[in-house]
Amino acid sequence: MKRLFNISAIALALTVAFASCDKIESDDYLIFSGSTGEWYDGQPVADHTQRLLVEKYTGNRCTNCPDADEIISQIQSTTGDKMIAISIHAGMFSSPIEGNQDLRTEVGNAWHDFFGVSNYPTAMINRSGGILGHAEMESGINAALSDSATAKLAMDIDTEYDPQSRQLTIKSNIEFLEDIAESLTFTILVMEDGIIGKQKSGSETLDNYEFKHVFRNTVTDLWGIDVDADGKTGTCRYIELNYTLPTEYVAENCHIVGFISNKETKEVIQCAETGVTE
Repeated sequence: MKRLFNISAIALALTVAFASCDKIESDDYLIFSGSTGEWYDGQPVADHTQRLLVEKYTGNRCTNCPDADEIISQIQSTTGDKMIAISIHAGMFSSPIEGNQDLRTEVGNAWHDFFGVSNYPTAMINRSGGILGHAEMESGINAALSDSATAKLAMDIDTEYDPQSRQLTIKSNIEFLEDIAESLTFTILVMEDGIIGKQKSGSETLDNYEFKHVFRNTVTDLWGIDVDADGKTGTCRYIELNYTLPTEYVAENCHIVGFISNKETKEVIQCAETGVTE
């Protein structure tokens, strides 16, 4: 096995022009958010649970979004770690209400435009099967959770965090449980709970609303980094990335989410989550 070493974070700032609703090609994006890394021989992954990645597009001016938040919270309370939820603030209802943080991100806007999101709240499950509207969200997520498909790939994520320097080391093993011939990418992102602000809800404005699962940024490129593996059953690979947690993020409320995707179709094959300070 090769000796492991830390990968230094690379920060590049690139300007990207976004379309508002039209789907555009991923090759048009040049966003690069942070770390890239080198793959090494890994260890088997104990947990073979197949998890769902649910990405909800939302905004603090979206009057039906609190209801969607409650639907996702209720489902998560009964499913445990089988579902990972992310709230992406993007689109026409996401400009901040006075006094709120601006929770929009360059990467979130790019995903929003690429997938052609135009209604709010909406959700995607594993970036496949289309976009679910508000009325379809609960039944669509529950149907996906009831699917008994076995995992093709297992993954875990662990972190080490230094609160003085705010340096975060992210470690992940993946194990192929079946042969996968397609090219894969690995995406790491940061999300944060416990952000308090104003939120529209029906005809009201809620003054102390708690925003959960807020997408903050990617650690990798927005489309991930290539998985260096032969795709054969039993292959185990390991990667380690370094990231400096921005000072505006509350470390104790932040989680790291990783997911493996089909490089061409963008469909998510597996995902995992861990706390920054856990």
